[in-house]
Amino acid sequence: MRIIIYIVTAALIKLSILGLGMLSIVTAFSSLFLLKVMQKKLSERLINRFRKKFKIALWGHISIYGALIGKLTFIDGISDIPAFLASHLVVHHMASGLIAATLLIMSLRTYNQLKISNLNTN
Repeated sequence: MRIIIYIVTAALIKLSILGLGMLSIVTAFSSLFLLKVMQKKLSERLINRFRKKFKIALWGHISIYGALIGKLTFIDGISDIPAFLASHLVVHHMASGLIAATLLIMSLRTYNQLKISNLNTN
């Protein structure tokens, strides 16, 4: 069952890298629900680590969209729309890349630590 969580995390990282914020929000939310369903099949430590990753992705992307709505309030006229779109694309993709990089580093650390702990127990 652990492989399903790793696959969902990889999909979430890929969605974040591509800048697909709404799909990332839906994936992170459904992943949190999946963790709740699979709670008895995974260790508590693993659940806590992946729950943290999914919450970072969920709230990171929600905050990006909150910033977008905040920037919408600063539009005074039609001449501000191209600058708004250009700045949003740059900020959105930088923030999405930062979220993806954070998730990737956290996932690699989790995978390596679990691998080491499995080697020590064998």
